[in-house]
Amino acid sequence: MPRLQTYKDRPVILLTNDDGPPCASSPNIFSFCKLLQSRLGWDVRVVIPDCQKSWVGKAYAISDVISASYFYPLEPDGLTGDITTTSRPLKDGETMEWILLSGTPATCTNIALHNLYPGEIDLVVSGPNHGRNSSTAFALSSGTLGAALAGALSIPLPGPSTGEPSLHVDHIPCIAVSYGVVTRPVTSRVLELATDAAVDVCEKLFDDWGWDEDHEKGRHLVQVYSVNIPLVAGDLEVGRRKTAWTNMWRNSYGRLFKTTTLTQANYDPGDNSNQNHSSPSSSANQPQNTNITPSTATTSTAGPGALPTPAPSSPTLDTDGQLRFHFAPNMKPLLFPPVDSLPVGSDAWAFAKGYIGVTPMRAQFAGPIEGGYGFGREENDGKKAGSLWE
Repeated sequence: MPRLQTYKDRPVILLTNDDGPPCASSPNIFSFCKLLQSRLGWDVRVVIPDCQKSWVGKAYAISDVISASYFYPLEPDGLTGDITTTSRPLKDGETMEWILLSGTPATCTNIALHNLYPGEIDLVVSGPNHGRNSSTAFALSSGTLGAALAGALSIPLPGPSTGEPSLHVDHIPCIAVSYGVVTRPVTSRVLELATDAAVDVCEKLFDDWGWDEDHEKGRHLVQVYSVNIPLVAGDLEVGRRKTAWTNMWRNSYGRLFKTTTLTQANYDPGDNSNQNHSSPSSSANQPQNTNITPSTATTSTAGPGALPTPAPSSPTLDTDGQLRFHFAPNMKPLLFPPVDSLPVGSDAWAFAKGYIGVTPMRAQFAGPIEGGYGFGREENDGKKAGSLWE
């Protein structure tokens, strides 16, 4: 199809994420935003959580009052900049105003589309996440995917204040971008290549958005694309880069929590070895970014370990006997599955091959395409959606 429709000649993009503002655990959004602007000429509006919000999926904290702050990131990496509680004109050296919300990634998307920039946004882009979101175990937990799915479910959207009709009554295009860490340390060169690839993929999708078809809606535009980019420099060099259409590998994550004797006040989510003294090998499945000093932050490909953490202190063990748990998954089976176990064409298969995977998605919990309806004894009775129980 032709490129996506836009309200103005210059596309206006909502950029959000789940990693929050630029920091050790959110190293990708600033450079990605700058390249969308400089290479594609897109008008980028950034609305992101004010802190790390990984592994929250598409949640909304409906009892919270959401507060907004304004962030003015400075070159070269966005790690510094003024934060205010009210919007103000840009000062010398400032080129952007970002909005930070005290809410989830999904909250950021919905508020941006309906409250902050109604009738202005042409495309929602979430990410780039610092960690892969291939396979159901990661995708269904991902705040990055959650923000994109929230966009798809936020229709109908209002039209411009000028009275023009809305372009997004039935559809708002959404892309989720994730960088998958393969080896550490992650070099600046591989992040540069990944950002170049991510912008290239976003441009190609924008210029030629795909179609989906089902018995309920008929032929309609794809709701969400999930893009997974392996951080392997050799595979991302221009000329060697390969991109594949993929479906989502269906897997599961098993146990996620372990008991702990630490209280919340002493719990350091980035210091996994301190949380479980009986399993010294547990940290092997939470690979750490060796470029980050322990007193600043630690980074993991698996969510909560990517939280910025304070300087380590001597843990105080709780003695009241209350049962407590902390997040301590074994990510090795998810990050390094046997290659021959991966279905050809799946996002995990593409990742293992070093390909960029582009997975079209529907904003739904997908049911069976064929079969699967009825009890086991009825498998040959042609049961389908709408069949009544007998």
